[in-house]
Amino acid sequence: MSGIAAEVQATIELRKPLTALVNKGCMPVGAIFRLDYDSAVVLTDDFKKREAGGVPRGGFLLAAAADNTDWGFVLEDQEVILLRVRGTSPLPNEAELVQTRLAVVRDAGASGAGFDDVTDVLTRNELQQSAFDCEVLGTFYTLTDARDAQIEYGADIDNVVASARYQVFLPSTDVLSWLASFPEPADKRDALAIGTIRFAASRRKAAIAGTDRAEVRIDVSDFIGRKTAVFGMTRTGKSNTIKTLVTAVHRYGSEHQRAIGQLIFDPQGEYANVNRQDGTGLRLLGDDDSTVRIYKVEPDSTDSREKPLRINFYDREVLDAAWSLVSQATAAVNTNYGKDFRSAVLSEPDRNDRSAHSRWGWAMVAYFGLLAKCGFQGTSLPQNLVIVAPSGPMDAFMAAHSGAVAQAGRSGSYQVVSPAGALALAEWVGERPDDFPKWHERQNCHFADIWNVYKYTGVTSAIRSIRAFHGPQSAGDVGEHLWEDMLAGRLAIVDLSSGNDQVAKVMSERIVTHLLNRAGERFRDDIDPVDMQIIVEEAHNLFERGGRDVADDPWVRLSKEAAKYHMGLIYATQEVTSVDKRILSNTSNWLVAHLNSDHEARELAHYYDFKVWAPLIMRAEDVGFVRMKTYSGKFIVPLQIAKFDHSMVNDARRAAGLACVDFQIAGE
Repeated sequence: MSGIAAEVQATIELRKPLTALVNKGCMPVGAIFRLDYDSAVVLTDDFKKREAGGVPRGGFLLAAAADNTDWGFVLEDQEVILLRVRGTSPLPNEAELVQTRLAVVRDAGASGAGFDDVTDVLTRNELQQSAFDCEVLGTFYTLTDARDAQIEYGADIDNVVASARYQVFLPSTDVLSWLASFPEPADKRDALAIGTIRFAASRRKAAIAGTDRAEVRIDVSDFIGRKTAVFGMTRTGKSNTIKTLVTAVHRYGSEHQRAIGQLIFDPQGEYANVNRQDGTGLRLLGDDDSTVRIYKVEPDSTDSREKPLRINFYDREVLDAAWSLVSQATAAVNTNYGKDFRSAVLSEPDRNDRSAHSRWGWAMVAYFGLLAKCGFQGTSLPQNLVIVAPSGPMDAFMAAHSGAVAQAGRSGSYQVVSPAGALALAEWVGERPDDFPKWHERQNCHFADIWNVYKYTGVTSAIRSIRAFHGPQSAGDVGEHLWEDMLAGRLAIVDLSSGNDQVAKVMSERIVTHLLNRAGERFRDDIDPVDMQIIVEEAHNLFERGGRDVADDPWVRLSKEAAKYHMGLIYATQEVTSVDKRILSNTSNWLVAHLNSDHEARELAHYYDFKVWAPLIMRAEDVGFVRMKTYSGKFIVPLQIAKFDHSMVNDARRAAGLACVDFQIAGE
C-alpha cells in the first residue's frame, strides 16, 4: 500500500470510536504476556510507568490488539479490554532477577558506588522490568465499525487469544473520566459531577499526571426510586454525600417538571439548619413552605417553612400514633405492671356494641388521666368522651370535683370535659374499687392495666420523656402532612434532634408505615404512584438486622415493596452489619468510605466486588474518599466526593425558577 493510501486508511481507522479513545492521550505502559477469562498479567518497566505518571493499585488499564503507526495506535478490531490492577505479579524469570538484584545491591553497598556504576545497560533494563496482576473487568466494543457506532460494554471477555498482540495503555485524564462515568445519560442535564477519580490515599503522582482532575459523573435518575447505601465512619463525609444527592434530585425534578418528594429523617438537626461555617443548607432550596418544609418540636413561627412536629396526644384522630409512642417509650420497663400496661388495647370498638364501647371509654379515662399526670398540657379534649357509670358513686365524685365531668343526656351517661377531669376521675375510681368493681376487672376493662402504673415511677418517668412531642394546639397527623408533602413534590425534613433514640425510631417507623400504606392504597386503586425519596441518617439506630417479620418492619417493607410504589431510600450508617440483609440485597447504589473493622469489611465483601477494595477501605481514612457502584454503572469506581457548596444549591434554585441566595447573609 502506498504511503498516501496508508495514511488515508489510518485516518479512517483512527476515527473509529475505540481507536479514537485509545489515541486520546492514553500512555502505553506495557503488554499482556498472560491472559485468561478472569485475569491478565501485564509486563511493564520503570521507564514506562514513570512516563505515564505512575500506575496505582486499583487503577484502570486498557488492553487492545493494536499496531503502532506513524499516525497513532490502530486497533485490529473495535474491542478494548478493561483491566483493573490488583497488585504485582512475579515474572517467569523472577528467581534470576532476584539473584541479580541481590548481587547489584551487595556490590553497590560494598563499594559505595551507585546503581548505574555497578551495572551495564542491558542489566539495568532487565532489573527495571516488572509485572502487574490485573483483573479482567470486561470489554468495550462496537457492533459495527462505523464512525458513529455506539460503544457497548460487557462484563467479561468472549474469547481468549494469544496475548502477544495486546498492548496496554494507562487512560488519560479525559479517558479516565469517560471510563468512570460510563455510561453517561442521554440527557446531559441528568449527569451530576459528583467528584473526581481517586485511586490512592497518596495523591502526589496523580496530581502531577493530572488524573486527580478526572471528573466522575453519575446519572441522577439512578438514585430516584431505588435504594442507596452510604457507608463510612463518623466524619468521613456521609452527610456531605447525602446533601449532594438530595440537591441533585431536587434540581432534576425541577428540570424535568416532575414532582419528586423527598423526606429526610434528621437525627442531629444538621439538615434542618443552615451550616454556620459555610452558609449552605438544604433549607435554602426553597424560600417558603411551597417547596421546603421542616418539621421541628419548636418551630420558628416567623419562618413559613418550619412546621410543628408535635401531635396532640389527646386527639383521638392520632390515638394510634400517640399510643405507639407511649408504648415504645416504656418498652424498657419489663415488670409485670409495665407489660400489662402495654397490653392495653385502645382502639375504639363499634359504637353499637355498648358494653365494649363503655369499657373502652373507661380505659380512655385512665389513659388521658395518665397523660395529664405526666405533665401533658391540655385544657380540653378535642372529641367528646362519654362514659357510663352508676349514678350513686358518680354523684359523690361530681360533688367532690365540680366541673370535672358533666351529665351527657340520659341517666348514667357522663362527659369527661378535660384532661384534668380525666385524671381526677381516674384517681377517684382507682382508689375505690368497691364502688367501681367492673372497671377493676382486667378481663373486662383495660382501665386497671393503665391505672396500676399511676404510682409506678418507672413508667411515668418514661412517658414524661416524650412530652416534647405533645402539642395541645397541633391538629392532625404528621404522617398525613408528610404524605401531602410527597404528593406536592416538596423537600420535607423531620428534625428528630429533640428526642431520644427510641422516640426517633418510633416516630420514623410510624411515618414510613403511614407512607407505605397510603402508597399501597394508590397502587390498589390503580392510580399513578407518587415519586418520593426517603433519606435516613444514622440508619443503625432505626434498622433492625434480622429482627421482625416483613409485615412488622417498615424498613424491610420499604426495601421489598417500594419499587412498585416508586419510593426510593437513601440510608447512611457506620455499620454494614446493622442493616438487614434483605435491605442490602435490594440496594442498587453503594458509596463506601472508610470502615475501621474487618468484620464490617467482610460483610461488605458479600456484595459486588467490594472484596477487592476492602484493604484500602480499612486503611485510608481520608474524608470523602469513597468506592462507588451505581445502578447503571458497570463497575466500582473510586473517587473523591465533591464538597457540597453554594453553587450546587444555586443551580437547583435556578432550575426551580428561584433567585440565587446571598450565602454571606444566609450564613450569618
